[in-house]
Amino acid sequence: MLDGCRLTRNLARKGMSDLLLAAHFFEPDDKYRAFQATAVAMGLIDDAAGIPSDDYEPPPARKREILAELDHFTRMIREKRIDRSVPFAEDLRLALVRFEIPDWPFISLAEAMRIDLDNERFDTLGRLLGHFAEDTAGPEAVFWHLAGCSFDNRGQLVLPEFDVREAAAPLAVFSRLVNILRDFKPDFLCRPRPMVYIDLETSDMFFVREDEMAEAVITGRQSLKFTKMIKWYFNRITHFQKQAQDALDHLSGNLPPDGRMAANLVYELTSTVARKISAHGYVLVRENLNLTRPEIESAARLSAKLSGQSEKTTLERLRLSIRFNRAG
Repeated sequence: MLDGCRLTRNLARKGMSDLLLAAHFFEPDDKYRAFQATAVAMGLIDDAAGIPSDDYEPPPARKREILAELDHFTRMIREKRIDRSVPFAEDLRLALVRFEIPDWPFISLAEAMRIDLDNERFDTLGRLLGHFAEDTAGPEAVFWHLAGCSFDNRGQLVLPEFDVREAAAPLAVFSRLVNILRDFKPDFLCRPRPMVYIDLETSDMFFVREDEMAEAVITGRQSLKFTKMIKWYFNRITHFQKQAQDALDHLSGNLPPDGRMAANLVYELTSTVARKISAHGYVLVRENLNLTRPEIESAARLSAKLSGQSEKTTLERLRLSIRFNRAG
């Protein structure tokens, strides 16, 4: 089993940092710990498939090792027998049992990582979105499962009254697409294996080669055709933003108060990043597009208002988050 030295990078890259921030609003607190443990575990799955090598594709021996690690991990989850080497191992085991977290989100994520091993870049945006259908079934599905869980007056677990797979997809796809743009520069600089999530069909449409992307990242100068490509890509994202908003509106009545607050915060954080990308003229190679503390606070205030929560209590809880306190 891999160590956790790259977990922070992977959690951020996969959009899980927003989910972890929002999960601070889960109640009771062991619901947050349940998501933290599962998010870190899923970060390990991603880490297994994402370790860079000197080549763009891992050598056959290393690929066999990665596949074996993925098989071992999914078997652990199915059997609920977690190795002690896994960070938060006991919390993860308790989370699977206490909150009846199904194993399919882990299995789906592992399958998506298998696909990642054989794909340097996706041919089309459609294929990338199809991949997201599996990939985003992981952490987002667990987040929605926990967001929909509550306890009755006898302390018995009440499971979500909605289809978690269906609920997770719109917000997850919206978040992943926005994060592709937000993290374009750091992903590209992830040497020795740059990660480029802009699909080939889109870059070919605007005649933007990968070496031009590299030059833009290094020099901080983005060409007009590069900017037009990003703007076109961004306009596709607005379609998924509308789907995410519609899904939230539809599910609002089926979420307990803590789940509603957490779900609204994920949406508002992602929407704030999207507005920031637009405000910076779709330039990805020069600006830091991570959210600042005031921007996160603003998103939290709006989420509290939409969820009927106390602004004061919301901000107090927000300040418990490591992600918030590390923001600029």
